[in-house]
Amino acid sequence: MKKTYDIKGMHCASCVYVVEKALKSVTGVNSAVVNLATNKATVDCTAEVNELHLHEAVSRTGYELVAPTMPISEHVHSHSQMESNGLREDTIMSIVLTILSIAIMGVDLLLPLNLPAKEFSHHLMPLMATYMMFVVGRPYLAGIGRFIKYKRADMDTLVGIGTLVAYLYSFILSAFELQLQKYIDTEHTYYEITVIVIGLITLGKYLEARAKSHTSTAIRKLIGLQAKTARVIRDGKEVDIPIEEVLVGDLIRVRAGEKVPVDGVIVEGGSVVDESLVTGESMPADKVIGSHVIGATINKSGSFIMKATKVGADTMLSTIIQLIERAQGSKAPIQRMADVVSSYFVPSVLFVAVLTLLGWLTFGGTNGFVYGLYSMISVLIIACPCAMGLATPTAVMVGTGKAAENGILIKDAYSLELAHKVNTIVFDKTGTLTRGEPAVTDIIPNGKATANSVLKLAMSLEKGSEHSLADAILKKAESKKIQPHAVSRFKALVGYGVEGIVGKHKAMLGNKRLMGQKRMWTIVRYFLRSSASKSKGKQS
Repeated sequence: MKKTYDIKGMHCASCVYVVEKALKSVTGVNSAVVNLATNKATVDCTAEVNELHLHEAVSRTGYELVAPTMPISEHVHSHSQMESNGLREDTIMSIVLTILSIAIMGVDLLLPLNLPAKEFSHHLMPLMATYMMFVVGRPYLAGIGRFIKYKRADMDTLVGIGTLVAYLYSFILSAFELQLQKYIDTEHTYYEITVIVIGLITLGKYLEARAKSHTSTAIRKLIGLQAKTARVIRDGKEVDIPIEEVLVGDLIRVRAGEKVPVDGVIVEGGSVVDESLVTGESMPADKVIGSHVIGATINKSGSFIMKATKVGADTMLSTIIQLIERAQGSKAPIQRMADVVSSYFVPSVLFVAVLTLLGWLTFGGTNGFVYGLYSMISVLIIACPCAMGLATPTAVMVGTGKAAENGILIKDAYSLELAHKVNTIVFDKTGTLTRGEPAVTDIIPNGKATANSVLKLAMSLEKGSEHSLADAILKKAESKKIQPHAVSRFKALVGYGVEGIVGKHKAMLGNKRLMGQKRMWTIVRYFLRSSASKSKGKQS
């Protein structure tokens, strides 16, 4: 069985690998997939697995595992929204202080500062660096704390060590300037490293949180397609209730223009339902007693009573959403490789940084410590593997989401990765690919009638209809600026077409069944002429 959990405290790909390893160590867990973009873990385990053991395994690595309280799409959006909101103030301050630091550095390099200005910057830079290190840089100090407590390094550890070393070195030079100036150059401090590095990384995290909040847009749009309420018949009365309260077996009335609330079967009445959302078919489907209807599709005309057969997470739309969420939470093979590399990458960076410092101390001469410190900080900051772990899951979320918006369901990240090898796509029938809405493409008049006269007559009859084909005919007529005739005694013939009096004549517009029923043989012959159009996926 598969279970999904929220993971709190992850920052990079090495975090992902550590959490996965912890979950897999629990007896009874077959596999565990952790996604950095969604901050979720999907665990495939036996029914005997105690959730308490999963919580304990994750907490021993410094992270927190909690039961999910909302769908993945809503979780990603709300989590990223809160994260970006929390970072907004820090980001604004970071940008201001970073620009100020760069300005001070630039002026110091290009123009020799006079004594008062130099003294002012000498006191201002430590204040700015202190604020950045201990206020904005709290997450990175926490990363150092996790490293000490759990013997595990991540991206925040690298940034924290690099900036803290620069800050402490500069602070010691400032605090003991008189005592140390005999031995080293106390004029060159590195407060600007702390300010600029934390400032730029904070800005990057803010933009990252904003980007993550948009990755779930496609699923949230699908969720928004669901009806919010249903008109349920209970105790002989029709009552509007929230969609969440609909039960299997409830009788629901669906009026013209409304969305079908849940999946079910029609027990009274009939209508024409637009199912393009689910099937992609541009032509609406005729529905009669016994016909199945799908939640979130649109009742175009007429009113009917349906019996709910599937509600909540069991409806077809909910199933589609769950498939997309599962695909977004899955891992591509290249992503698994990136997670493994990142888990070894962070300790390797720490080792190389220390080796760099020792190398400068050994062979750097008089200024070896200063250059070694600067080089060590550069290694720690530049080598952060955050992009390595976040790029692939974010791309998978955006790709599967965009595909869903365009009616393409992708099974998982592995399938998405294989898609670049596809060179041929075979579709099972003509008309599989549609725009999701009908449009008039051809007008084939009989006898002395012209295309415009036929279109004007059709427009006149369809002006009072709610059928989706009526919309297509009206749009075509309006594009040609055709004005309709006056129509009286209009009548919609459900499942057949429409009829009315145009001038002094009775006119009908509908499908082949209507024409055959009314014995209109001249028009029926028109269908024979249009058979060639059907081979191109067109309807008559």
